[in-house]
Amino acid sequence: MADSYTKTLPEPKPIYVVDFFSGCGGVSYGFKTTRSTTHAFEVLAGIDINPDSLATYAENVETSAILKDVFTIAEQPELLMDLVPRLRDRQPDQPLVFIGCAPCQGFSAHRKKDPRDDRRNNLMLAFARICAHYLPDFVVMENVPEILRGRFSQYYGHAKAEFESVGYNVSDGILDLSLFGVPQKRRRAVVLASIRGKVELPEAPLSVKQARTVRDAISHLRPLGAGEVDPYDAYHRAPKHIDRILDKIKKIPADGGDRRHLPRDEQLACHADIDEGEAPGFTDVYGRLRWDTPSVTITAKSSTPSCGRFLHPEQDRNITPREAAILQGFPHSYMFKGAFISQYRQIGEAVPPLFARFLAKAVLDAVQPTRRFTPASTKMNDRSVKPVVVDAFSGAGGLSLGFHWAGFETGLAFDVDQDAIATFNKNFGPVGRVADVRDQALRGAIRARAGDRPLVLVGGPPCQGFSQQRRGNDDDPRNNLVLEFAQLVEDLKSLPSVIILENVTYLNSPRGRDILRTFRSRLDSAGYEVERFDLNSAEFGVPQLRHRIILIAKRRDLANPLIAPSPGIGNWPTVGDVLRGLPEDGAPTELSNHQVSAEGSKNKQRIAYVDMGRGRLAIPQDLQLDCHSSYNGHLDVYGRLDWFGQARTITGGFDSFTRGEFGHPFFNRSITHREAARLQGFPDWFEFMGNRSAVRRQIGNAVPPPLGYSLAVCAQSLIGFEVERQPSTEFAA
Repeated sequence: MADSYTKTLPEPKPIYVVDFFSGCGGVSYGFKTTRSTTHAFEVLAGIDINPDSLATYAENVETSAILKDVFTIAEQPELLMDLVPRLRDRQPDQPLVFIGCAPCQGFSAHRKKDPRDDRRNNLMLAFARICAHYLPDFVVMENVPEILRGRFSQYYGHAKAEFESVGYNVSDGILDLSLFGVPQKRRRAVVLASIRGKVELPEAPLSVKQARTVRDAISHLRPLGAGEVDPYDAYHRAPKHIDRILDKIKKIPADGGDRRHLPRDEQLACHADIDEGEAPGFTDVYGRLRWDTPSVTITAKSSTPSCGRFLHPEQDRNITPREAAILQGFPHSYMFKGAFISQYRQIGEAVPPLFARFLAKAVLDAVQPTRRFTPASTKMNDRSVKPVVVDAFSGAGGLSLGFHWAGFETGLAFDVDQDAIATFNKNFGPVGRVADVRDQALRGAIRARAGDRPLVLVGGPPCQGFSQQRRGNDDDPRNNLVLEFAQLVEDLKSLPSVIILENVTYLNSPRGRDILRTFRSRLDSAGYEVERFDLNSAEFGVPQLRHRIILIAKRRDLANPLIAPSPGIGNWPTVGDVLRGLPEDGAPTELSNHQVSAEGSKNKQRIAYVDMGRGRLAIPQDLQLDCHSSYNGHLDVYGRLDWFGQARTITGGFDSFTRGEFGHPFFNRSITHREAARLQGFPDWFEFMGNRSAVRRQIGNAVPPPLGYSLAVCAQSLIGFEVERQPSTEFAA
């Protein structure tokens, strides 16, 4: 069985990618695994001069890996068409990306004392000339910071001038990759150039305090002695040190010790000169990584303790290729070809794939902006004349909030959940009441609240009896609440102008189909025209693949036609679009409902094996629960959200990743209530009341307010009532 699972997304338009200096595929893999609603990258080829790197590239990126020197292509640009014949298939309006992360060794700070020029330094200009010939829509480059300042900056300066001479807008800067989720202090120069207009460098999603540490990244891996290998992962293999080196390693203190802790007679003379200030040099050799900080920069020489701080924090050995790869932002599933030492070199020379995904997202946003729903920033306090909405089975008030944004007044809301009504009244004022839909007193209260104003009656009866998550239950008494909603409509005798029902798509399953059919029939008999719409919340500005049945019924005397709710324009928002900017875990905050849940050590170990967008099958077999290894049920349990994609349906069990894809994209924990609320489209000022169980239930059961807003606009068009449109509630690019 595959260790990943897919989500159903629209068929994308392809963006062609050619990766020069491709190495083992870090950038290509990052682009390949990142897409938007409308577009996906199709990597046509990687070009490099190292056979081992190309073998790794072909294994993981699964496309053409070409052994060719870029200097040769720069001298004969037409050669590229023969090497990558699919470029001839490109349509005139099809975006094209050239990636050119030239070898950095010639510019590196590690060769400060070497006065010689390096032929490889001219590769940036060679690449720029290839771009000038083909004019790809986007150019992506990454290199060491020294290309932007210092004695090597002229090489990049010549390349930049070449780009600008043919019409490219160039953005460049130095970014700290640890702020992009890479568990490593790695500062890199990044260049994004475009002939379509300026493309800004990506903004870091994490603060310094949120940067992932060595402990976050590799502490879950199986302990190894020198020369041992993990039976479940061939790349988690420790180098076999000779006795003399192993004896030195054992004398290095855990968690940050280095060669300075060795006896003087075991240090090299050159090291003693450094310590006494008689010569420049590094103190990190024979150094252990520190558990609770990001790693030092992983280099091509991370295979040996004599070349840097590459010892395990506490185990007496060098880090393994897998540990180096994880610290370099590679997923656990990445495979490396070639000799043992070659694997380390490939990893150290790579661009972290995780960071590459941020570059890919920047390109995607430039091709097609993301649709965003920006809710009103103020609480509801305007009680001017407005059409009235009555919210049945209101829960916390997701539908009502959407209607408020569209200019409606919530006249009454009711639910049997006391905590949900407490939340409703906290945010809307005292218009919610604890009541059952069968309560006859509700009929008079609704008539009184509506008065002579247009009334819209909305409701999302509990769905658990029909739910796919619970696999439903024919005998669930809540299944009858849909028909009790119909009874309420009948009792109100055509008072509501518009009626809206929201429920799970499984309402149309064999278990609910008769109920759905009966509901429609009863509204038809009551004088309403009913239409069904199957909607995906992601189309309305919610970063969640939440599919729902919506029934909209209008009274037959209304002249305006009933049309489908109108989705926004642009790419669906992503998990990362809404989760960025929250306080770091454990920090004092006035933000409500943002407490991190406690995770057991074994569950933290399990989730650490799961990369973004993957589920329980990524966990090694010996760590999987018996129930998971013996059944073919949901693959998304122990799932980790993908920062660059959409969440699956947020349910009432989201505060444990043992129940679904509810692991934070970066941190080894479940999402908080506030993070889930953001994924549901609630603004941060909206406060949920009750204990943790009550709050997660309210959030998971809610109708996303942005979807509610679109339903409200639809209702407003039916009743012909002009309402205020707040600019802050529009979808915006």
